[in-house]
Amino acid sequence: MFNPRYTITNTMAKNLMQIQKSSALVESLPLPVSILETLRKQSREETVLLSTKIEGNTLDEKEKRDALYDSHASDDRQEVYNLMKAIEYLDESEERQLPVTEEFIKKLHAIIKVISHGRRPRFSEYRTEQNQVGKRNQSEWYLPPEPSDVPGLMEDLIAWINAPSTQEIPVPIRAGITMWQLLTIHPYMDGNGRTARMIATYLLRLGGFGLKGLFVLETFYDRNLREYYKNMQMGLHHNYYFGRNNCEITRWLEFFVSGLAEVFGEAARLVEEKSREYTAIEPKLIRDLDPNQRIVFSRLAFQHNSASTSDLRKWLNLSDRTIRDKVKKWISSGFIMAKEGQRIRSVVLTPEYQALAEEIRLEPGKYRYLLS
Repeated sequence: MFNPRYTITNTMAKNLMQIQKSSALVESLPLPVSILETLRKQSREETVLLSTKIEGNTLDEKEKRDALYDSHASDDRQEVYNLMKAIEYLDESEERQLPVTEEFIKKLHAIIKVISHGRRPRFSEYRTEQNQVGKRNQSEWYLPPEPSDVPGLMEDLIAWINAPSTQEIPVPIRAGITMWQLLTIHPYMDGNGRTARMIATYLLRLGGFGLKGLFVLETFYDRNLREYYKNMQMGLHHNYYFGRNNCEITRWLEFFVSGLAEVFGEAARLVEEKSREYTAIEPKLIRDLDPNQRIVFSRLAFQHNSASTSDLRKWLNLSDRTIRDKVKKWISSGFIMAKEGQRIRSVVLTPEYQALAEEIRLEPGKYRYLLS
């Protein structure tokens, strides 16, 4: 049974708080839908470019960019295209909230794997022969488990991922453990690194740390490639059965979480910069609104004439008590008011904001991003 051993150090705790802070910032800042989609596209492409670079793809950046969206006969180009298709699969899976299962990983790997000849299988099967990472006598040299042990190890990992007790572990720690164990098991002859990083990213997204699809985990590893391999190996014996099968992985997790904090911080700063650029030209009445007020304003400006407390709960996904507190605060600040003849069971925008809404309706294209 898989039961990872680790300690959450002070450094790790500090970085976990930074990750949470960056995530909350990105979720709260307003950003036009068109700009958000552009940034997401850039992040997906950067993930592919860097992930293939880490794995030794020799194409230059221009050649890789040319290969992103079309199938190719060349293995190097097909590797780039396959990885973009894998990202699209993760996008679809996240929308459907699919859990991580053995079948899920096998399908993801089948999309990633380059097949030179023959028909691509729907699911990849685990390796049936021994493989190795790196070259003998090099620091990153590693002999993974015997093929006969792979199915049981993968079954144990999946059971751990989905266990109720695992859900209590901070999401970034959970993602880091899963990535390390997948790389340790090395269930396939190739494509293990790409698959493991994608599964880690997917677990972050499922756990509410998707950062709107704007972070690129590979950025940190590309900058720190030697440290990446060094922290995966952690000075352990090259043979899986001589300690790595039951080792303490705090060192790896500290590295993983620090990298996550770094790329999350970079994404948050980018979103903050873009948001500042676009909100700078907004009317002051809009600039003064917090994220929840923006949602309410956009609904009342574009879709509804009034809102009941039930509507507000649905729009903002907040409790009755929180909604009541916010309504009182917003009425006091002059943002909304009770609908005429009603006792705060239904609210409308105040005349000042109604006038602004009417102005916006005359130029819907200019302010359409408020719907994001």
